[in-house]
Amino acid sequence: MEKVNYIILYLFALVSFISIAAGNIFLGIAVLFLFIYSYRKKITIDINIKNYYRVIAFFILTMLLSALFSGNMIYGLKRWADMWIWRFMPFIVITTMITERNKSLNILKVSCLGISVGILCLIYQGLSGDGRAAGFFGHPMTFAGYLCMYLPLFLIGYFDNLFGIKYKYISAIIFLAGCVALIFNGTRGAWIAVAITSGILLLYYMFKNKRNLLIGIVMIALCSGILVNNAAFMHRMSTITNNRYQSNSERLLMWNSAWNMFKDHPALGVGLGQYKDNYQQKYISPKAKEPNLEHAHNNFMQMLAENGIIGFAGFITMFAYIIGHNFRKFLNSKNIYSLAICAVTITLLLQGFTEFNFGNSAVVKAYWLILGCLVVLSENLNQDKYC
Repeated sequence: MEKVNYIILYLFALVSFISIAAGNIFLGIAVLFLFIYSYRKKITIDINIKNYYRVIAFFILTMLLSALFSGNMIYGLKRWADMWIWRFMPFIVITTMITERNKSLNILKVSCLGISVGILCLIYQGLSGDGRAAGFFGHPMTFAGYLCMYLPLFLIGYFDNLFGIKYKYISAIIFLAGCVALIFNGTRGAWIAVAITSGILLLYYMFKNKRNLLIGIVMIALCSGILVNNAAFMHRMSTITNNRYQSNSERLLMWNSAWNMFKDHPALGVGLGQYKDNYQQKYISPKAKEPNLEHAHNNFMQMLAENGIIGFAGFITMFAYIIGHNFRKFLNSKNIYSLAICAVTITLLLQGFTEFNFGNSAVVKAYWLILGCLVVLSENLNQDKYC
């Protein structure tokens, strides 16, 4: 049963970046096998992983409260099951059934192969003249969310052999290709998020030894030279601080509306899944030029508006534990997988200041897949390295 589910997760990790529907089919099969496995055999969770489940369960419980008191309980419960149970399943399946280091690393590698195919698609679309390359499906924000998580992994993969020594230079090539794809993707919030996290990682590695210092200087000079001479990139960058630019002004109006929802419903918000109707029918600003927007384009404002201070506390508690726990592990033992967890999570949250990426089903499933693999790897660091 475990071997079959291992293969199914391989397929889920590979195809999710090419077809969401195909990915959901493989995830559904993996979850079914998990239920069968748990019926036949008692599932045990590593004691070091249980705390992840505790903080995640606390967050999910706060979301359940918001769903129950949303004013439309049936709809709220459906949203709750889809957003916080179904999307969380990759983490559950990996941390309960795929607990061996090598298998978790292999699944992570296969997911990197899948995102690499997506990167090539974005580059092809960009070279063909698409200013907001979206990949194989959906909105450009989806692949922007993917790249926010995977680009830090490839950077660590080069400097710290995250995937094994023989994948060192492959990681560097994919990182550079991914940066090009992100430029063609045109998502400014993702640009800022990746630049901040990658910049911090690069500085950390540059101060480790002279070789890294030289490599870092070359990378910074090369990237800066290319970007500064890219007129389209510089023009889009110039819009980031322009409050008259419609995308920026609409976000400011939406955030103000979300804040008003929170002020009117401070405990549990307007209800899980209720932002869209409340924004469009009651809280929309008369200055808004895009009346059909469905979310706040900000994880934190969305949480406050829909789920109040209780849901917001659950959200912050969960991510504070994930980042804080792994940052301490990295400081104490130089655990590169804990560093990767911090980098992936922080980059996703940074993008979340300008996009409700935690409400994007495809992105969130990819996050829980990555986190599950990295948690297993982090807790089994002392096992012989897979090469």
